Amino acid sequence: MKTMHASIAAITVIAAISAPSSVRASGPPPSYTLQFIGEGTVVAINNVNTLVGMRGNTTNLLKTPLVSLGGASWTTLPLPAGATGGFPTALNDSGTIVGVADMSGGRRAIRWQPGGNGYAVDVLPLLPGEMASYATGINNSGDIVGARAGILGTPYGFGWLHTDAGGIISLDTQYGWFATPNDINDHGVILSGTQTFDLATQTVSDVGLSGPASDNPIGGVVINNAGQILGNTTLRSSSLNIAKVYRYTPGAGWLFISGTSKYTAGTSLNNTGDVGWGELGAGIYIEGIGPHALGSLLDPATAAAGWSITGNGCLINDHRVVATLGKNTGTAQTGVVLLTPAGQLPPPAAPTGLVATPHPANSSEPYMSINLSWTHADPSLTRTYELERRVQGQTSWSPVPLVPPYMSILHRDTTVAPAITYDYRVRAVGAAGPGPWSAIATATAPAEPLDTTRPEVFIVSPANSANVSGIVFISATASDNVGVSNLEFSYWNPYMGREIILASASDSESHTANWDTRGLPSATYAIRVIASDAIGNWQRAEVSVNVSNAPGDDPDGDGQENLIELALGTPPMQSNPGTVQTTLEQVGEARHLQLDVMKNPLAGNVIFRAEVADNPAGPWSSDPLTAVEILHEDTERLIARDRTPVAAAARRFIRLRVGTYP
Repeated sequence: MKTMHASIAAITVIAAISAPSSVRASGPPPSYTLQFIGEGTVVAINNVNTLVGMRGNTTNLLKTPLVSLGGASWTTLPLPAGATGGFPTALNDSGTIVGVADMSGGRRAIRWQPGGNGYAVDVLPLLPGEMASYATGINNSGDIVGARAGILGTPYGFGWLHTDAGGIISLDTQYGWFATPNDINDHGVILSGTQTFDLATQTVSDVGLSGPASDNPIGGVVINNAGQILGNTTLRSSSLNIAKVYRYTPGAGWLFISGTSKYTAGTSLNNTGDVGWGELGAGIYIEGIGPHALGSLLDPATAAAGWSITGNGCLINDHRVVATLGKNTGTAQTGVVLLTPAGQLPPPAAPTGLVATPHPANSSEPYMSINLSWTHADPSLTRTYELERRVQGQTSWSPVPLVPPYMSILHRDTTVAPAITYDYRVRAVGAAGPGPWSAIATATAPAEPLDTTRPEVFIVSPANSANVSGIVFISATASDNVGVSNLEFSYWNPYMGREIILASASDSESHTANWDTRGLPSATYAIRVIASDAIGNWQRAEVSVNVSNAPGDDPDGDGQENLIELALGTPPMQSNPGTVQTTLEQVGEARHLQLDVMKNPLAGNVIFRAEVADNPAGPWSSDPLTAVEILHEDTERLIARDRTPVAAAARRFIRLRVGTYP
């Protein structure tokens, strides 16, 4: 039996470990102290705290096999003659290690056995006709399982069993079971993907197909002596890439452990049913206690010394000693660490400095509340906070829901009633449960409730549907239960598609404004007055008026009437030369009249049209096939060309015509 199939990977972002939906913690988890083993990657741990791992060479990609005894630093394992590199894959409680060596003829399964002078290594025999092999597991009887080393150097089919008494046998030839073994337990049950094979009864069980219908078949990673299996699978979906971890128990079936991302992977299973897994961080599920993020279980002194967990997964033995990857921000050490239980993790201490402050509503923060703040007392042990309140003089407390993130030490209680005095208390909650309550803080909510009443506003003049021209006098009044803080006068220009502010007044319940309509095209316009109070409540009054300027009205006398001024974006009350240019352009052998117009991009309701004729009296035409060629047109510019050459007619004329949409 082993504790994992693949080495632990390091990550730099540690996410919260999601809890199994069907499991609830029933007690505090252990607290862990930490020993630094050294650089490299851990592969397996046994029940006497022997670790095996490897260290890679970034230049030649070869691996050096490593072993650590009882928390000591790494030492290098020997390689067989002719090997250029190697790595362990599993070990048993007696310290026998199996792994793989890179040989000139391909990969070979190897075994390290402890002795008085360290470890001796030997190369395991091959099946007849095979050229490469890969050892994957070993139990406490010394039985070893493995498979052919495929073209990529990984185990692939043609599974085998090696014992000291019987040597190596083919599982397919001997038992008719073609498999790629992952592990073997002390009862001689071999795990291969979704199947198990019992050597004693020579029976195959396909346990991986009995998982949830929403998931793909579950592939086993580790099997323990109780027949429990740690398995990995994925959601049966064509769009969501979600990996999941399950634990199988005979008679009970598959228990969901975790699975919220594509990075979720089970890494270890001990004989008591505890699980190690990775999900953008290292997590452990402790039988009878529940799931926890491994980094949250560090002893407070260990965390205070600068240690954090960086492994994406972990290995746990029967004594709940854990191996994974970690780093220290103070010493810059990074690599394999051994975590040893050191009693139960304590709950966090009570927060200090709880302060409750009344907050009256205002325009920038339009709510009435009591604002609360406190100080972290035990941040390394704290996962979240719980806040409670009661009406002063009463005995029962009620929870106050906290707004995420739950680690915030600030909260606004906006559910208070006016002029009521409240008591508050807060406590920190950690992996070991809630800590003690803080000292009580008391505050009285503001006496004035939140003002939600809108002002009233009325346009006195002009009347709705009135006909107006020239300078228009606008008058409005407003009232509010607290007070009017602002009156704003405006009108809606349908040609420009925007609101034009005319005037405003502060802290006044009445106001007047003059509106100069002489530069506006004749049309119906909306006059609007908005009244608002200090808290931000507002109300709008509106009347429609008909601006009636005489046809061809040109108040600035520049020869361009108001609608033309609007279309070209020129000031209607100032004489200007306009933005229309006519030129004579050479096109091949002929010359053509061309019109170049700079538009007002805000005049969204205006139609621009180029027209041509032989006579100023007409007829004028804008036909795009026979009369006018549009060379360019967008919201800011129009370039049009007369299709008829100047030489083909005695006289040619081109003009711009503007109108409005209905």
